[in-house]
Amino acid sequence: MADVDEEPLSAQGQQLLDDAEDRHDEAIVVLRRAVAAREPSGVALLARAYLDRGYRHEAVELLVPRVEAGRTDLALTLGDALAGIGDTDRAEEAYRAAVNAGDESALNTFGVFLRHRGRLAEAEKMLQRAAEAGDELAPANLVAVLWERSPDPRVAARAAEQWADERRPSTLLGLAFVHAATRRYDDAEKLYRRAAELGAYRGHIEYSLFLQEARADLAAAERELEAAEREQEPGWALAFGRFLAEMGRPDEARAYLEHAAHWGSSAAAEALEELDGDPQDD
Repeated sequence: MADVDEEPLSAQGQQLLDDAEDRHDEAIVVLRRAVAAREPSGVALLARAYLDRGYRHEAVELLVPRVEAGRTDLALTLGDALAGIGDTDRAEEAYRAAVNAGDESALNTFGVFLRHRGRLAEAEKMLQRAAEAGDELAPANLVAVLWERSPDPRVAARAAEQWADERRPSTLLGLAFVHAATRRYDDAEKLYRRAAELGAYRGHIEYSLFLQEARADLAAAERELEAAEREQEPGWALAFGRFLAEMGRPDEARAYLEHAAHWGSSAAAEALEELDGDPQDD
């Protein structure tokens, strides 16, 4: 947290952002004042508040001049904001600036970005670097890229086995994925369950997807989504909303999707449009 004496507005803004209640609107007002007062922490906190609420254009406007002026510590956040508005060329520039400045947390994000662009060779190198740097999410993403890129499934399997470590639960998801993809469903389920129990990133959500797709056990899948909600896993509301929509429960789905959209999910906003239908079709 920002030093209360040196950066009082930033400290107040962070407290509002971290409040159990949604006080982001209040935080944004305070953090704009912090930025105006040139408190160093204010910019990053205001950008966080904007992105939490899906105000990506505002985040871009805030961050671009500062990154251009040398604040490479903000480049990763700028990359996320630009990617969110579909400006992929400038997003790549921002991610590269973060990586080149030594921001190891940018390696995995940039690797995933490259994968989504279909640039698998580059993604593999970036995710390998991220995994070697200790990023817990990178191994599963690396395994997914290797699975897509190599005609030999043993390449992905070897990487998955190399990185799987219960002390870093999210690494188990790569091996679980390989087991599921090779129809070793019992082995996959044990790993998905264990990863979720240990607190893997989106562990309950990934386990739920496995239960839906491999087991066709919708009741168990819903229980995992309920666990994801209790533990507030990233993306829980979007995942639950999509599930309920697919189950033909639109009223329940809408509440979850609206929650996700409120917190900045463009995918949830698109899902709501699909759920409500196009008025022009009436």
